[in-house]
Amino acid sequence: MTKQKINIDPAKIHLKLIEEVYSKIEEIDEADQQSEFDTNLAHKSAYNISANGFLLGLKVEFKTSGKDKAKSCQFRYNFHFIIENLEEMYHLNEDDLPVFQTLFVATLSGISYSTLRGIIFEKTLRTNWNGLTLPVVDPSLILNSWIEKD
Repeated sequence: MTKQKINIDPAKIHLKLIEEVYSKIEEIDEADQQSEFDTNLAHKSAYNISANGFLLGLKVEFKTSGKDKAKSCQFRYNFHFIIENLEEMYHLNEDDLPVFQTLFVATLSGISYSTLRGIIFEKTLRTNWNGLTLPVVDPSLILNSWIEKD
């Protein structure tokens, strides 16, 4: 089977809802502020072909690596999209299940991640975490790790 060339048209991508699943921010002290942070990022996706819907969920966790008990910030958001030309973004596999084009999912990942960067910065700005800024990353790398459970 040959892969079709896809045309990602930004005008056909509509972010309809940003759903906060949870947001947990533990207080940290001055020693924790000086420590290194471990950052974990994962995603989940779902679709509704008949409604042209696609969901991309992102989970981000920051953990201190201080000497005492590690403290963390955890954020989990779902980004609900309506894609006018969703039928062009996938092909059916041998089991008649949709397989979405990597570039398409990476595009939604980039939109979601960029939005989440701003949300996390705002939520941590007036806390002891002092406005965490997520690094800029290749959106396709986000697709390498899955949210196993919440």
